[in-house]
Amino acid sequence: MDLHDALKNVSSSISMHVPGHKNNTIGFLSDIKIDYDLTEVPGLDNLHEPENILKELNDTLGSVHNCYAQLVVNGSTTGMLASVHALNNQSNDFFYIGESHKSLYNALSLLNKRPKQFDIDLLKSGDVIVITSPTYYGDLLDVTDIIVKAKEKGVRIIVDEAHGAHFNVTRNFPRSLIHSDVDVVIQSYHKMLPSFTGASVAFVKEKKLYENIMYYINIFETSSPNYLVMASIESALHFYNSYNDEIFFEKRAELIEHLKQNNIVVETVDDPAKLVLSIEGFSPYDLEKSLRDVHIYSEMVSERGVLWCLPLWHDNDRYPFEQLLEAIRNLTVKELDEITIDISELHGKRAVETITPYPPGVPLILAGEVIDINRLDEFVKKNVKIEGLRKNLEYYNIEV
Repeated sequence: MDLHDALKNVSSSISMHVPGHKNNTIGFLSDIKIDYDLTEVPGLDNLHEPENILKELNDTLGSVHNCYAQLVVNGSTTGMLASVHALNNQSNDFFYIGESHKSLYNALSLLNKRPKQFDIDLLKSGDVIVITSPTYYGDLLDVTDIIVKAKEKGVRIIVDEAHGAHFNVTRNFPRSLIHSDVDVVIQSYHKMLPSFTGASVAFVKEKKLYENIMYYINIFETSSPNYLVMASIESALHFYNSYNDEIFFEKRAELIEHLKQNNIVVETVDDPAKLVLSIEGFSPYDLEKSLRDVHIYSEMVSERGVLWCLPLWHDNDRYPFEQLLEAIRNLTVKELDEITIDISELHGKRAVETITPYPPGVPLILAGEVIDINRLDEFVKKNVKIEGLRKNLEYYNIEV
């Protein structure tokens, strides 16, 4: 099977994962034609120094939250790399709150730094806090008091809000941290809004910092930005500004009730567009694989449960909702065969490369740390994709 066939196969399934357009059944991406895959010819502006239509789009994006905004086509990773470098100086420290994505660790590794676990007493003027909220699972962190106290100390704050681009879309969704006293908020439009993968936006409060971040975005981001991605951000913005959540909450309630009737335990979280599923007598990994057997693809799975990213259902959407309900009715959960890979020889050795289960992309063991295979065992048994594991096995000449 080649890539085209694989894409065709998976795209015919039922999407409970990102991107937010759900196999082009949510939003209006069909209005964006492949003919629009153009380059920066006259009339289309320059993303690295926007002066015309792209500046207008940036200004429109920023006006929603009273910020300076910048389109990003390489995903929120680019926004994080640029923000960290823009706020770095020789004497400052970076602290993290929440489960930080590997992009933070990678950004700091280029500066020969590592993020430190947050401690209010260690903060000094010029330090930077990186807050990851919401989490991958849709939980919100209570950081209101921390933000106030940190700003009193002259600390800068970056918010990784990759999974919160749909916040504030209506009053029934959580409030974005853009509206608190932070310096930078980075959102992945593609995760929950209907836009193409890689579509992201960096929001910055101050003009001087915005210009500094733009300097680094121009270094890290491709010099050949994709106009289809940028057009999808504009499309998602129109969707955001006109969204009515009535149908969403009706279908969400119907779906939750249907899941419960079919013996699936549903955990609701702070973000109403996320659900965490489990079933008695089976592991979440068993449930996730069984869902794939009825052609429902989930966002991720961990010991906590199977994560579903709900579509932002709307009037005249094309999402196969009845097909989803039927698939759940036909679900038979089976125990997953465990993978027998012996990684015991890695125990106690120092990691030569960071080990990261993906998704969610949160490092589990950093390069240089001693490897505790007990932290890896469940991921390996359930055949979860683990970045960096193979490189460590190869380095220590361990055959599996």
